[in-house]
Amino acid sequence: MRDAYERFFESLKIPPEQFFQFGLSEIVHIPFDAACAEWEQLKLRITNGDIVFIRGFGRNALNSHLFVDLYTSLFGHRNISIDPTNNAAPAKLLQVLTGFSKTPRKGCERLRNYQVTHVFGRTKNPYAFTAPWNIVYLPKIIDPFTGHESKGDLTLKFQQMFRQHIFAIFSPMIHDFNQMVSDQQIVSRIDAHLSILDQPPALVEKFRNSLTEEWRPIADVVG
Repeated sequence: MRDAYERFFESLKIPPEQFFQFGLSEIVHIPFDAACAEWEQLKLRITNGDIVFIRGFGRNALNSHLFVDLYTSLFGHRNISIDPTNNAAPAKLLQVLTGFSKTPRKGCERLRNYQVTHVFGRTKNPYAFTAPWNIVYLPKIIDPFTGHESKGDLTLKFQQMFRQHIFAIFSPMIHDFNQMVSDQQIVSRIDAHLSILDQPPALVEKFRNSLTEEWRPIADVVG
């Protein structure tokens, strides 16, 4: 198989590990103490029914109501909003808590050729979409290796390094998240909601598969 990334590293005589270490060293993440405070605030907003965001579900976010209705049933929460650009809320949080911005913003240092990235996905879970431990600025040159635009062994290797790197920094908060998504009461209530969902079977199955990913503990994807 002819792999463009392998040929790139061979041509420039750069070990992939060296390139990946550069990418990891250039990550801009929210400082730990600020992340802890924001994580507690996010949980409180969900508990109190204050506005929180998730990413849309389905083409053009057409089926987002399935997640909104679920969270209304699950938490009695009626202020779940769909992020208008898929990243507006996480980007704003990064700006405020890191002091860096991709666009001109008073009081922020300007970033160029960085991407707002969700480390662990789960963007339709309100506890994860704007979780301060789940969003970073990543150099665009390395972003394809997160798996959004590439496949293969090198992509898998960087994904593991990337997630391990962030997991090591924010592990107390991620363990807290894992406990929540493993709560059997929540799991049972999700199953009960699905069992009475009045939607076409194919859509219900697609929704069920998405929920499995959204409410999966993070520890199982970190080697």
